[in-house]
Amino acid sequence: MNDKLQFLRQRIEHEDNLINQRLSALVGSQAFLLTAFAISLNAPKEFYTVRYEPVHRLLTHLLPVAGIASVVVMMLTMLGAVIALRELRKLADRLTTPEDMPIHSSTFVRLLGQSAVVGVPMIFLLLWIALVITMNQK
Repeated sequence: MNDKLQFLRQRIEHEDNLINQRLSALVGSQAFLLTAFAISLNAPKEFYTVRYEPVHRLLTHLLPVAGIASVVVMMLTMLGAVIALRELRKLADRLTTPEDMPIHSSTFVRLLGQSAVVGVPMIFLLLWIALVITMNQK
């Protein structure tokens, strides 16, 4: 394999690793925020005090906002990585000769592999939006 393709393969692997790390960070942060939200909703009444009632109410309303914001930010970072991957693959296609081994999978396989990049953030985003809508219904 020529040196340019080897370099592109390394860059593609690096971007793939970044996506995986970001997706893992998203799932971890969402689990933390959802747990905090559930705990704030189910706190025993004996722990409520007049002093902390406004804080409790604010926390209950801000956790979904934090969840939505973190999903949006992570989606943007993953979108950047997907765009970078697309550009790297286009460059690799231009540099590849018939005797070179392909450095990426078919489009269909790539789409299947990247379905979590879109699907997982959308699941959390829709969950938080549903919670916000439900909380704001009278």
